[in-house]
Parts: sequence; structure tokens; C-alpha cells
Amino acid sequence: MGYNTASRCLAVACAVLALGGIAGGARGAVSSCSEVLLVTEDGERDPAGVALAAALGKPLDYYVGVERAFEVKSVQVADLGRRPDATNVVIGGVVGGGTEIGRYIGAILGEEALGRLRSERSAVYKKEDVPGPGQLTVVVAAASEADLVDCVEKRAEEIVEILESGCRDRLRDYFAGRIDERLSRRLHDTYGFSIEVPESYRVLAEGGDAPGVQLLCDGPARLLGVTWLEWGSAPALADSSRLFAARAKYVWDAYDGDVMDAARVSFRLSHLGGFPAIEMSGYWSSSRSVAGGYYRTFFVYEPGERLVWAVDLLVFAPGMPKHPLLRELHAIAETFRYD
Repeated sequence: MGYNTASRCLAVACAVLALGGIAGGARGAVSSCSEVLLVTEDGERDPAGVALAAALGKPLDYYVGVERAFEVKSVQVADLGRRPDATNVVIGGVVGGGTEIGRYIGAILGEEALGRLRSERSAVYKKEDVPGPGQLTVVVAAASEADLVDCVEKRAEEIVEILESGCRDRLRDYFAGRIDERLSRRLHDTYGFSIEVPESYRVLAEGGDAPGVQLLCDGPARLLGVTWLEWGSAPALADSSRLFAARAKYVWDAYDGDVMDAARVSFRLSHLGGFPAIEMSGYWSSSRSVAGGYYRTFFVYEPGERLVWAVDLLVFAPGMPKHPLLRELHAIAETFRYD
């Protein structure tokens, strides 16, 4: 069984969790992880706010459709108190000058940070449990409007990743009390890797001629796969063709004749948890049925065994947003460890 089997497993077990994200629960915040409250001096009319909103709402190409990682709601700083439940908050503004946003940022950062900011001209800060419990706030501050816009343009990916990382942290916090300890221990003892498998996931397939493990959560289908390849040294971007070919063979053998599209694929340097990784993303399709979708694979090298571990993330959710589902898989995949 493989991708095609997963595509038929559309129950309701995990739908609310995957689509809405985790919202902080008892810690206080109650909005979706996929929402961001953007706070600036003038809200939707603020020049820096416009640039921040564009960065946070940047379209993501999942080949089967374009999505946005976050839905952005822009408000003036004076209206912040009317949205006390926001899980993700981004505050952007110029310090000094007597503005309300400047005073608010100053109160968050303190005088020492403000002093550094004046000399460095701009900065990005991550603040947990600000303005309240369970909320994650990213402060983007600068000494002038021009510095602020420049900071947003240069550090947009970093700002987005701070929010994404915070969302994945919340997901892992949620799953921490819902781990299938027996299954997780068996995978470690049998295959030599560790992963914290939530109780909502089950083994779809393992072993066989193409060695590996496929973990599935139904409704909509999220598949997390782990396999391993003999590899002489740590892979680099220059090895992308070899990595693609190795994964294409595995996918064909293990996933019921599925095919990876050589024209729709990209590679980049990345991390999986604390490990450096090569990240491959692209489009798969079935040679046996009308089915296909987006996948992401992290290649992690284990030098002691000269192995490349390949950790697959795949969703099959026709007509539904893919990003929250992939965010959940990514959060679980970051618990991957090898011995």
C-alpha cells in the first residue's frame, strides 16, 4: 500500500486539528495558527504594514494550487485591545518620534534593546507570551520608516519562519501528551530511528523489498515516510540528480508505481530539527489512477553509518488547503532522530 491507498483514506479523525492548527489552548490564545494579527501605526494604510502584509501573505506554489501560509488581519495599534485572542502577532513600527506604535514597541523591548536598535537601525525580535499567555509576537522595529521597509524586504523569510516555527512548536506541545509510545519505541528498536508518532497516526506499510516505514493519519490523508539510502558522504546540492533518482526508484517500488515529476521539483539547503538537510519538494502522480499532489522530502546524513535518511511529507486532500496539513507533518518530522 502507498500513496494511492492513502488517497482513499478520507475519514474525519484529524480534520479540525490539521485545518485550523493549534491555537494555544489552555495557555490563552484561541485563534488559528494560520492567522496573523499585524499591528502598525496606521493599520492597512501604513507603508511598512503594507510591505509586512505582502511578506506574510506571500503565495506558496503547491503545484496543484497556490495558497497562503497566513491570513493577515491588519489593525492600528490603538485597536490591538479588541483582538486579545490572536495566536500570532506581528508588530511593525518606527521607534521614537512620539508615535503610539513607537511607545508600544519601547514598552515591549526596554531601554537596552532600544539603544542597540538606534545604532543598528533595525531589528527583529521574537517574544513569547506577549502581549498575553500563549501568544507569539514578532517585533519588527527600526529607527526610521525607510529602515523599517528595508528590514522587511531583507528579512521577510526570517520573519515568516519565526511564525512557522512557533506554529510547529505548538503542534508538538499538543501532540506531546498524545504519543503512541509503544509504536515509537518499536520503530526505534526495529529500524534505528526515533520519531514521536501521535496516536492519530498508524503504520500504513513497512519493510518489504523497498525498506522503509509509512505512517498515515486519515481524514484528510497525511503520510509521513522514513527510509534510508547508503551514501558515502554528506550529500550536497550538487547531488540533487542522484537524490532525485534514488527517491524516484523508491517511490515507484514502495508507493504502488507512483512517479515524481522531474520538471516540477526544487532543492534547497535546509534543516530538519537539529540536523542539516537537503530539502526536495515537488509533484507526484500515480501511474495507476488519476491522482497526484505535492510532496516534500528531507535528506539527513548519518556519518557513522554512512546513510542518508529520507523523511517524506505528503498530503492528499483534493480541494482542501495543503499548508496546514504539511505544517503538522513538518512538526512531527522535526522529532526525527537517528542513533
